[in-house]
Amino acid sequence: MEVSPDENRIIVVGAGVAGSHAALEAARNGAKVLLLEEHPQVGVPSHCSGVVSLKGLSMLGIEPQPAFSQRTIQGAVFHPPKGQPVELRTKQPVAEIINRAKFDQYVAKRAVAAGVELHTKTRVSKFKRHSNGSVGVSVQDGPGFNGEIVIDASGAGSRLAEQAGLQTPDWNQLLPGLQYELAETQKQGDQVELFFGSHRAPGFFAWSIPTGDHSARVGLASRKSNVKKLLDDLVREYWPKSTIEGTKSGSVLVSGPIDKCWSENFVVVGDAASQVKQTTGGGIVIGGYSGILAGKAAAEAAKTPRELRWKILMQYDRDWREKFGSDLRRMGIAHRLFASLSDETLNRLFEGVREYLPEIEEAADMDFQGEIISRMLRKKKFVALLPRVAVDSIRAIFT
Repeated sequence: MEVSPDENRIIVVGAGVAGSHAALEAARNGAKVLLLEEHPQVGVPSHCSGVVSLKGLSMLGIEPQPAFSQRTIQGAVFHPPKGQPVELRTKQPVAEIINRAKFDQYVAKRAVAAGVELHTKTRVSKFKRHSNGSVGVSVQDGPGFNGEIVIDASGAGSRLAEQAGLQTPDWNQLLPGLQYELAETQKQGDQVELFFGSHRAPGFFAWSIPTGDHSARVGLASRKSNVKKLLDDLVREYWPKSTIEGTKSGSVLVSGPIDKCWSENFVVVGDAASQVKQTTGGGIVIGGYSGILAGKAAAEAAKTPRELRWKILMQYDRDWREKFGSDLRRMGIAHRLFASLSDETLNRLFEGVREYLPEIEEAADMDFQGEIISRMLRKKKFVALLPRVAVDSIRAIFT
């Protein structure tokens, strides 16, 4: 039997970071909220590297918790294709390594405590509109649900936005990725390590994230090569005595956000809207904060006459773009240029990074990267590289 609109005014599809924050904020603003998760357990399976900035956590109203925190990070080590690594160390801790499954569960529990009704093992197959103005979703192998507003937070590959009349992200811009959970590694520090070059992860990068004193999360993404071979080669070189305790395959979305994130009684957030940093594939903070904005807008819209709701939902779209849009545009440009660079150009790029390291350490921001990208591109060392970047970009188009 279908649930009536009066019983569930807002339907949120997907209990990840974006969906649970949307549900929580909608409930806090007085709405009745139904949160639908396709898997038996929230947060499982997880495909995330689990790095989130402390500033980003604060934006989401969350402090590091023993329930999900694994390690605090105070910088990064960049490995160019050749030569010595470049070490960036900040004065204060900048990021938290989290267990993503437990983090998602933590946020979902907060939503449930606020009155959200959570249904697991509920795979939504279709968005639908009814003649009386209400909306709903069809559920695979089960009853459907009707309501006043649907929030799509169902992640990469979602087709609900298309069914609601919106553009979807370019799913061809998903980079295949693979990640290992390593144990019995050498002593781990408090920095993330990033590896670049055609022999590591052409077109993107590989990473090593410390999760304990002798454990690390190591992975990479690349469209141009066999990701398993690349990852096995990296592990064999840097952690030859480690053991692999877990393997996770996934993808990194680098297409940039869709042009419009709302339609009649419908909004889309998180990976389903490609609210993701193209430079790293990270979307915890952007998706979570956009979920907060979406939940607040949906709660307000549900109390508003249907013919006036479009203004409120459109404002959600404006608000999240005002917060993140400029940075995402600049990160998109940086990713497209970076993906085409030859190893030689990358080596020269990191020479420039080394020269301006104090300024980068002072001004870099994990979540708002646009400013530091623009600032570095005005430096003489990087301006001198532009002809090489142009040649590499042209070569990449034809190869």
